Amino acid sequence: MLPEDDLRQQIAELSARVASLGATVSSLEAAVEGLRAARAAATISVPIGSAGPILSSPPPPPPRGGPASTIGAKPASSLESRIGAQLLNRIGILAVLIGTAWFLKLAFDRNWIGPGIRIWIGLVCAAALVVWSERFRRRGFSAFSYSLKALGTSIAYLSLWAASSVYHLAPTWLVFLAMTAVTIVNAVLARRQRSELLAIYALVGGLATPGLLAMGHDSALLLFSYLALLNGGALLLLALHPWKKLAWAALLGTAVYYIGWTLSEDDPSRFLVTGCFLGLFFAGFAAVPFLILRKAKAPDPVFPVAFPIANACATWIGLMAIFAAPEQHPARPWITLALALACLLMAAALRAPAAVAIARTYLGLGVVFVAVAVPLQFHGYGVTLCWLGESLALIAFAKAGSHAAMRVFGAALLIVTAFSLLLDWILPTAQPLAVAANMYFAANLIGAAVFAAVTYLSLGELSHPSPARGFGSWTYLAGFAGVAFSVTLLVAVSLEIHHYWYCGADFLHDFCRSYDREHRDIAAGFSYSAWCMLYGSVLMTAGFLRRSAFLRWQALVLLAFSIGMVFLNGVSHESQGYRVLSFLVLGALLLAVSFAYQRDWLRLRG
Repeated sequence: MLPEDDLRQQIAELSARVASLGATVSSLEAAVEGLRAARAAATISVPIGSAGPILSSPPPPPPRGGPASTIGAKPASSLESRIGAQLLNRIGILAVLIGTAWFLKLAFDRNWIGPGIRIWIGLVCAAALVVWSERFRRRGFSAFSYSLKALGTSIAYLSLWAASSVYHLAPTWLVFLAMTAVTIVNAVLARRQRSELLAIYALVGGLATPGLLAMGHDSALLLFSYLALLNGGALLLLALHPWKKLAWAALLGTAVYYIGWTLSEDDPSRFLVTGCFLGLFFAGFAAVPFLILRKAKAPDPVFPVAFPIANACATWIGLMAIFAAPEQHPARPWITLALALACLLMAAALRAPAAVAIARTYLGLGVVFVAVAVPLQFHGYGVTLCWLGESLALIAFAKAGSHAAMRVFGAALLIVTAFSLLLDWILPTAQPLAVAANMYFAANLIGAAVFAAVTYLSLGELSHPSPARGFGSWTYLAGFAGVAFSVTLLVAVSLEIHHYWYCGADFLHDFCRSYDREHRDIAAGFSYSAWCMLYGSVLMTAGFLRRSAFLRWQALVLLAFSIGMVFLNGVSHESQGYRVLSFLVLGALLLAVSFAYQRDWLRLRG
């Protein structure tokens, strides 16, 4: 118990303190009222010359968190900041790794540390780095944390590899399980921390495991089963997160393993296992674009097209590597057709609006693989004829089903086929060659017929009110196929004229050795001119009858070419009956065409 005087003294001190606090609170309230009054007065200002008060909005309150807080996106880091935060970080980690490696090498060379202790030191350091990295991640240094995890993971893999391959302290299967456990830990961390970088670390480590332990040479089933499980885990992560870099890494790593294994192995009995797993991986990676699109926040027009193409091309290259032996080459076209059929079935099955780009991509892949299978099976003119049939079928199906993508692919293949025929025109042919009774002329006639059919199919669509324009449109197809038809027929007959006069086989008569070279040159020149004038007149007549400016312009170009040929031959050769006949026929043809234009039968002047 306190004495009564002391108690009274303490009560008096407390009363004084309470009074002091009350005065302080009163002064603070007065200051707050003064600030409110000043702010209210600042909101109403009367400028000179104005008729009344003008209301102005009060200044915005300061952001929470003090003057250091920012609103919106963070400013871009400077070059100095990137060098200091990223480049020096990586160099520092590399320096630490090199220093530690040299120290351990020195300790190992001098037998300071035994093999078993060395492995445990590496594993303990790896675990410590991973645990230590979590501390930096919680403080907001994610990049530095991931760098430490990568360093720790690398040390763990190298330590386990040394335990198996260098010191032989543990069986291969046990080290394989330990490496797989490290991969699973990285994958779990990537899932929990939503880090694509950690997922890539896990995938790279998983892909490196068979290479470090030299798996696959004894059991192809074990190697590809492990790759199937590894890619299954990657697909599981992709189903949860739209990580495109992880998808590309998985596809690239799998392709490298397949191609490397098939090039290093020569046992045909293992190819069945490899082919089955290759088909499994093609199907698995085919699902990746759907997984990405399902989780992606923003549409990506590139990935749904590029990834299926890369997947299909890698699969085809792997199949060609499997059947690389000469005795297995006959199976290549059928394998390519099977892959084309798979792509076409996938294109037909994808009908959702969100999968339009993927469906068109697989349709194009199917068309390309069918075109690629043709030269693997046929040679010479057989390739051109098959391409002609494929392009005509595509355009016919496009017209029947109003399929724009199929029309575009058909137009592209038609262009390739036209250039293939042009290449046949340029390449020399074996002599003597039967005039008009050779495969070369037959292929050109079939090509001209296909071009005519495409022109007919395309003209039927041009009657629509607003036909599409641009590459692959019906307008483009009609124009290109019409020109290709005219050029193909014109050059094919011209080349047969050449064969007739220059060492062709029997056709009514063989002029190979009947006349001298000068006489044959004159006769051949007249034949070329006559054929060009005849074909130009036919085109002009068709242009007038169908009221087609497109055909008439082709005829005018051909007639201009005929004029040049006739005048060139007439000047360069001596007076011959051929020259007189050429000029007379050309003049009569030009006068007839001129008369038709002067009469304005098509009312072009209006």
